[in-house]
Amino acid sequence: GGGGLDDYWEAFYRHPRSMGGAIWDFVSTGITEKIKTLKDGSENNVQVNVMGRAKLVGGSDGKGIDLNGHDQWVEVYRDKTLEIDGNQLTLSLHVFPRSLSSSAGTLITKGDWQFGLHQIRKDSLEFYITTRLRKKVQIALPGNWENNWHRVVAQYDGAAISLSVDGKKSISVPVSGNIRNTPFPVNIGRNAEIHGQETSVYICDAIIDQVGIFAKDISSGLLENPTDLIKKQAALWLDFEEITVGGEFYSYGIGARTYGAIWPDRRPQPEMWQIKKSAQPVSTKLFSAGKGEVEITNRYLFTNLKELQTEWILQGDGEVLDRGVLPVNLEPQKTAVLTIPFRKPEIKEAVEYRLLVSYRQKGKTLWAEPGFEIAWDQMDLPWFKPVTEITKAATASALNVNEEKSRFGIEGSDFSYIFDTDKGILISMQVKGRELINKGAELNVWRAPLANETDEWGFGSANNKHFTDGYGHMVSTEWYSAGLDNLQTVKESFTHRPGEDGEIIIEIRNSTLLATKRGAFMNHYIYAIEKNGEMTIDHSVIPDGDMPSWLPRVGVEWILDKSLANVEWYGRGPQENYPDRKSGYKTGIYKSTVTDMYEPYLIPQDYGLRTDNRWVRMTDEKGFGLEFKGDKLFNFSVHPYSQDNLTKALYTYQLHPFDGITFNFDYATSGVGCTAVSVFTRYQVMPQRYDFRMTVRPVIP
Repeated sequence: GGGGLDDYWEAFYRHPRSMGGAIWDFVSTGITEKIKTLKDGSENNVQVNVMGRAKLVGGSDGKGIDLNGHDQWVEVYRDKTLEIDGNQLTLSLHVFPRSLSSSAGTLITKGDWQFGLHQIRKDSLEFYITTRLRKKVQIALPGNWENNWHRVVAQYDGAAISLSVDGKKSISVPVSGNIRNTPFPVNIGRNAEIHGQETSVYICDAIIDQVGIFAKDISSGLLENPTDLIKKQAALWLDFEEITVGGEFYSYGIGARTYGAIWPDRRPQPEMWQIKKSAQPVSTKLFSAGKGEVEITNRYLFTNLKELQTEWILQGDGEVLDRGVLPVNLEPQKTAVLTIPFRKPEIKEAVEYRLLVSYRQKGKTLWAEPGFEIAWDQMDLPWFKPVTEITKAATASALNVNEEKSRFGIEGSDFSYIFDTDKGILISMQVKGRELINKGAELNVWRAPLANETDEWGFGSANNKHFTDGYGHMVSTEWYSAGLDNLQTVKESFTHRPGEDGEIIIEIRNSTLLATKRGAFMNHYIYAIEKNGEMTIDHSVIPDGDMPSWLPRVGVEWILDKSLANVEWYGRGPQENYPDRKSGYKTGIYKSTVTDMYEPYLIPQDYGLRTDNRWVRMTDEKGFGLEFKGDKLFNFSVHPYSQDNLTKALYTYQLHPFDGITFNFDYATSGVGCTAVSVFTRYQVMPQRYDFRMTVRPVIP
């Protein structure tokens, strides 16, 4: 992650005799593997993949999957049909257990709490589910358990759980209530919650066939020779008749940590720019803007800075206004104040001015070409002229208002905006006949947990006050336990009125409830829509009730039309950066695309954030689109995937572009921290009041 590196290095500079740290794995663990897919026989078409060297062999009916107890299992995507949270459940399978199954004997699980079926030593099978409490039922293994085929059925009918082997039924254990849904996938032959890199057992030594998972109580007799009709009623049905091979991914095995700074194909990950910046051997600070003086510190131990070429650039909103070369002769471990001979430009309204000093390699070396940048610093200059007057378009025609059932529409000369008054949300922005959004601004406090936030190592250092069994032992346990991943918004009011200058004012109040129902975010939106189509949104967020100790982010999520795939922004870049690793990325104006801003983290997660932005434009190939600004600096990210998909995918092959672009406009975003130590408090987003003004303007070529 690289979070907090500046903080660590500042401590090293203050205390030169202190010991440094280490990058544990320089290269992220990853072996190229083929994507092997199994067909789901239900009507749900759930994505199912074979992991490791598991193979198909003779099964109880046709073929079955052979798992040898090592890095072999069947991975099932967290499809909504398998997020079973009702009060009925049936698990069914045929199994040919072998001797090592007594080590763990994992058959079907969805984590260690939601539900599962596994062998206990050499004497019994156990079926467990969690409603209000974790309940289990066991049945003795038959004498011929090993090296023979058996039919196993586990059932929950809303009143009790039971288990049967070859038609012999266990006792019933009273259970009631809805099953608690937990953030782990269904696995066949592995328990995703507990079988990670430190696993010391043979997870499943068996051949498995005819796997069925039903979100209802199915008679055991119907599963003895299941018909196609029964299979189609399942949430998941696997016959294991064929493996389809296509595509590749980087496998990290049963649970290797993916915390390197270089991708497996040896391309640098975005945090490498921060690693380079935090430890750079030259420091430059602004000493006097009026005199053009800078303070330079040579942190090299043996190299004079005359060995490098020092260049300076005067910038205005990213544009080069002046530049030159600065002769520097500075011995190692020395500091000096030098004058840069730039001329102060005529200061323009709302323009930000910066001085960039860069130190580059003069000649070619074994490790770098001439001109390779060794160190740099970009300094804000105290020159700013505020905008004296903002004039509104006087020539734009008056706005028309249409109100019908649950729709409220506003029309201008070349635009049309529509709100859903029942939900209290913007649902359409058409400009010159082009639809630009799928869904407008809606409170967003969630992000797909980072690898650091799903690793158990950082749990002890995380600022946690919520813990619920079944949600793991990781940083994100705090958020899952508080119900932050499953929010529900309730509209309270939707009103509108004309403004003094012909604009339309819309006020929306709603409450976004945590899944626990013990806390909520109170939202107040005020939209001001001008005659030229420009929209100002004042948004106040007030947390109320039992909140997590900190939040992944606070802001709004838009779903843009997928055609708005070109991105231009004025902020830090061009690489991904986060609040606790952003000093390694220069402030400027950059261009990219939604596709190119993807970061291929081995475990899918939130990615691609850009911090400290003044504006961002999202446009299509012809230049139509939207420009977003803030009254303060903001962060943003864009994804061709839904937030839900990014959250639930554990492998890159489980990511699937959807019909839109997820656009996150963050008022505040938590940092990334590192694997062993969670995000420092100063970089955590606290559950407090936030007030932000966003301006959205149509971009017309």
